Amino acid sequence: MNLQQVALVFACGLLCLCPELRAQQKTSAAAPVFSDTVGSAGNEAALEDAVVLASLLDEPQQEVKPEAPQSASAASNDAGPLGMVPSRKGFNATLTTASQHDSAAGWQSILSPNVAYRFNRFLSVNAGLPVYAYLTADKQTGVAKSGKILTPVYTLEVENFLLGDTTITGEFELHPKWLDYTFDATLGTPTGDDADGLGAGQVTYNFNNHFEHPFMDWFTPDIELGIGDSPNLDDARLKKSFTTVGVGAHFQAGATFSFWKNISFSTEAYEDLPLGTQTVTSLTTNGKKGKNLRVTETSTQKSIGEDNGFLNTLDIPLGGHVTLSGIYNRSLRNKDDTAGFSLTFSLKAPKQDDNAK
Repeated sequence: MNLQQVALVFACGLLCLCPELRAQQKTSAAAPVFSDTVGSAGNEAALEDAVVLASLLDEPQQEVKPEAPQSASAASNDAGPLGMVPSRKGFNATLTTASQHDSAAGWQSILSPNVAYRFNRFLSVNAGLPVYAYLTADKQTGVAKSGKILTPVYTLEVENFLLGDTTITGEFELHPKWLDYTFDATLGTPTGDDADGLGAGQVTYNFNNHFEHPFMDWFTPDIELGIGDSPNLDDARLKKSFTTVGVGAHFQAGATFSFWKNISFSTEAYEDLPLGTQTVTSLTTNGKKGKNLRVTETSTQKSIGEDNGFLNTLDIPLGGHVTLSGIYNRSLRNKDDTAGFSLTFSLKAPKQDDNAK
């Protein structure tokens, strides 16, 4: 066996033992060139094997699409569970059905369809529209006269299938080794009923910067800071009993914990700080926000727009396309509690599409 035959056998062995070698070869790979002195039967057989090897290497290779290396916290962000925005180029659609109880406003049932598209590993866009299938709201049904003072009389009424404001969000992501960064720009369109506190009554905006870094594959601390004219756009998962319009800054710090079977728990402390005059419309006259709105449904002042507290979410995948989520929010300033659960149905399975942990 001459040197050429030995080299050919070695190349064929690598090809059999390492199938990924073929995927790394360029389609322009050429067949080995042999000396003109080949004349023996062994050399002829070696030449035939070389032709077969060259034809295998010349097969067109399947293109590998780049994938955005999303972490548990950044991928879920504040829109919903992991996988709502795909990590690879393409389209996804989700439907979330949620039930939440607010200590001031009572029960709400919300349907939230969402569509998302990723252009590349850096850019994506998503849009959502909340539909309030069931809620209770205080309606002014008359006035009570006490001497010369007229006081509005409110009656609690049940309402069904009301729209909230439509949101459109563009995301820009960077994932260097030392930090994950996401910038969100959200536009709110006035499709909701502003008289009931379900919409802003005008176009609103919000800009948010999210920074995080995972440690040990299960602990991911994060911080956020941003500015906008409606804090209701900052967290789409939490449906507050009031809508605030006015320029303000928002801050958030917390962490996400990743567990077995892609279960994740997130806890955050937040602060909404008004920078100017705020207009607040409430669903109810109960609670701290509601008490300020007993005389007029809309109150305009600076301090009423401030809010701070803690937000906790738990996501439990129930299969490839369904995620069960729980949420609890404690507003320290408003002394209000909101808790609920939801089911999110995804067209694309997060495990297959997003390489969830």
